[in-house]
Amino acid sequence: MALPTQEYLKTKVMTASPEMLTLMLWDGAIRFAEQGKEAILKKDIEGSYKALLRAQRIMTELTTGLRPSVDKDLCGKLGALYNFIYRRLVDANLSKNGALVDDALEIMRHQRETWVMVMDKLAREKAAGTQETVAANADALTSADAAQDALGAQPAISVAPGTAAPLPVRRTYPAFAVRPAAAAAVGLSVEG
Repeated sequence: MALPTQEYLKTKVMTASPEMLTLMLWDGAIRFAEQGKEAILKKDIEGSYKALLRAQRIMTELTTGLRPSVDKDLCGKLGALYNFIYRRLVDANLSKNGALVDDALEIMRHQRETWVMVMDKLAREKAAGTQETVAANADALTSADAAQDALGAQPAISVAPGTAAPLPVRRTYPAFAVRPAAAAAVGLSVEG
């Protein structure tokens, strides 16, 4: 049976966005490198080995996650940087030198901060795109309502059998306001 913290972590990882997973990798690499440095200072050889090895594995994962097909030049530069961090961790693990871990940690923390800024920028761009989509759809609905009013269309009021009270008016909206496929054909987007 899995511990509650393991289940929580599993759920957190399985539901995280790719951007959040990358941030989690950076957090883990930094945490394990710090644990490795502490173990080196305590002369805990086995503890430092295990912690630094975990940090090295995360750096390998970050390196293999680079996609040169998206931006070859950027991936080349990041790959070289990640390789430098990895080599520092390996050298620190072999020599049990805390200063080498500090070299790696300095760059890792900077990369984490940079990644947080990238995530913030992506969130702002997504929010702006969502606002533009909502505004465009609202404008289209307003235009359709104005066109319906200009044609003098009156919504029908129906009375249910056996009652004298009218049923609520059901407003008809243009097809693109209801069906995403039709909206795409008109040039509107319903996705955020």
